[in-house]
Amino acid sequence: MSSAVSRREESRHETAVAFFASVAIHILLILGVGIFLLASTRLIKEPAPEEEEPVQLTILPPLSAPAPRPRFVDTPLQEKLERKPDKNAAFESANDSLAASEAPPTGAESAPSLEGREEPSIELQDRNFTAGKSEAPAMPSTPTEATPRDVPDQSEPSPPPRIETELAPLEAPEPPPKQIAKPANPQPKRPAAESAYQSETRVTRLRGNVSNRGRAAVEANATPLGKYKKALSDAIGSRWNYYVRDQMGLLNIGTVEIRFTVTPAGKVKAPRVLSNTSNESFASVSLSAIMDAKIPAIPPEVVKLLENGGLEIDYSFSILGN
Repeated sequence: MSSAVSRREESRHETAVAFFASVAIHILLILGVGIFLLASTRLIKEPAPEEEEPVQLTILPPLSAPAPRPRFVDTPLQEKLERKPDKNAAFESANDSLAASEAPPTGAESAPSLEGREEPSIELQDRNFTAGKSEAPAMPSTPTEATPRDVPDQSEPSPPPRIETELAPLEAPEPPPKQIAKPANPQPKRPAAESAYQSETRVTRLRGNVSNRGRAAVEANATPLGKYKKALSDAIGSRWNYYVRDQMGLLNIGTVEIRFTVTPAGKVKAPRVLSNTSNESFASVSLSAIMDAKIPAIPPEVVKLLENGGLEIDYSFSILGN
């Protein structure tokens, strides 16, 4: 009996020893793995941080804005000028001009103070249309056709409207049913000495700062481009007046704005209507006048001033009610 008990105790003792030995071995293994991993991470060299390049700042002088191109104005001819116009004058024309105003200054514009119509263009005086050379232009290359809305209602008489174009209004020989105005940008419209053509114009409302008393005028330099714009406007204006007179009954009150480019050879390309508050007949007549006009070639001294070798022009033609 005692021997059996003794064996059991020995067996328990051996089991306890084996258990503790196993635990010790596992602890040693875990510690060994940990030490190995720690040593491995130390052996791996971390890459040295890259040196950051210093930020370089470059200060450039401010870009100078290009000087604005002088605006074209068809100025009244002035004889015996007291001085030459300022070379930096805000306007250019077909002839030199000095600023003057019939009214005291009322604003900040470099122009005289005038009472007239609200327009983007500048017209300094009222003028009547003069046809100039009596050459009958051919009919429009693209004749216009009246649509039902183009034909005025004859059932009830209405007061005759007045025609004005931002190019050159016309004055009919007899009480005109309509009266034509002038073209706006550019506004070259005074008669050329050779043709004696003169567009119809109506004074523009201006609030200027000119204090020098005299006939309304702006400070402008005669430039090759200014002279060419006037010749171009005379050519288009005379043809336009002829076409409008011939088809007056088909045209409605309103304004059409057209943009086109003139090539060095004097050819018109890419004409397009920007806006139209009249009818299609009026837009067609105005486009025909531009396309059929005998526009002179651009002088070499002007061509070298142009971007892309062409001169872009904006014209506005209007028919206004009385």
